[in-house]
Amino acid sequence: MAKENENSPETPETPETPETPATPAVPVRAEIEKIVGPDASEFLRKYLPTILVSAGLAVAVALGFGAWQNHKQGQAERAERLLSGQPMPEERFGAGLTLPRLQMVVDRYPKTPSAPLALLSLAAQFYANGQYEPARTAYLKFETLYPQHLFAPAAELGRAQCAEATSMVDIALASYERFIAAHPGYYLAPQAIFGKARCLEVRGLLDNARIVYEDFLAKQPQSPWESQVKAALQVLDMKKRALAKAPGAPAASVPPPAPKPAPAK
Repeated sequence: MAKENENSPETPETPETPETPATPAVPVRAEIEKIVGPDASEFLRKYLPTILVSAGLAVAVALGFGAWQNHKQGQAERAERLLSGQPMPEERFGAGLTLPRLQMVVDRYPKTPSAPLALLSLAAQFYANGQYEPARTAYLKFETLYPQHLFAPAAELGRAQCAEATSMVDIALASYERFIAAHPGYYLAPQAIFGKARCLEVRGLLDNARIVYEDFLAKQPQSPWESQVKAALQVLDMKKRALAKAPGAPAASVPPPAPKPAPAK
C-alpha cells in the first residue's frame, strides 16, 4: 500500500498533445506567385504595409478635403445669404444691403464668390453717401485683390469718379481717358466718356466737351444714354449763351451733374 502511494504522482500527468506542424511558407508563396507572378509577389511582400498605410492616408486626406469642401460651401452659402439682403436674425441683421452686412461679407468670407461683389457694392454705397475717400479705398482694394475679376474695370472707373467728385479734375480726366483706351467695349465705357466730357466742361473747354458728346451720339445713335447726352448738350448750350452775355463769367458757373457710382452687379 505504501509502495503504491510512493509510486503514485501527486498530480496526474497530462498526456502530450502532438504538435501541429506549421504550414510551410514556400507553398503559400508559390500559390501567390501562381496568381500574380514572382515579381509582383516579391513587391507585395516588401511594400504591402506601406501601400496599406498610404491608402489609409489617402482616405483620411479625402475625408478631410470633403470636410473642407463642406465648410467652404457653407461659407459660400452664408455669404450669399448676406449679399442677397435676406433677414438674418442670428446676426441681428434686418433686410437690405446695409454697410455692416456688406462689410461682414468682405471681412469674414474673403475667399467666397460673394466677397468681390460685396466689396464693390460697399464702395458704391460709400460713394452714394458722399464718403469719397472710403469709396476710393474700397475700389483700390478691389483692384488689388481681384485684378482679373470681371468687375475690376468697374472699380477702376469708380476711383476715377471719386477723383472727380473731390475736384481732382486733372487726375479724373487722365483716368477716364485711360479707361476709354483700355476698355472700349466694356459695359461702363459710356460712363467714362461722359466723365471725360464733364471734366473738360469743368476746365472750361466747352467745345471739346461738345465734341465728346456728339461723337458718342454719332457712334451709338440708338444708345440708352441718348437722353442723358442730349441733356448734357443742352447744359453746354446754356453755358455758352451765358458766356456770350457775360464774358467775364467763369465757364463752369453752372455745376455739372454728379457722376453716378460705378454699378455693381
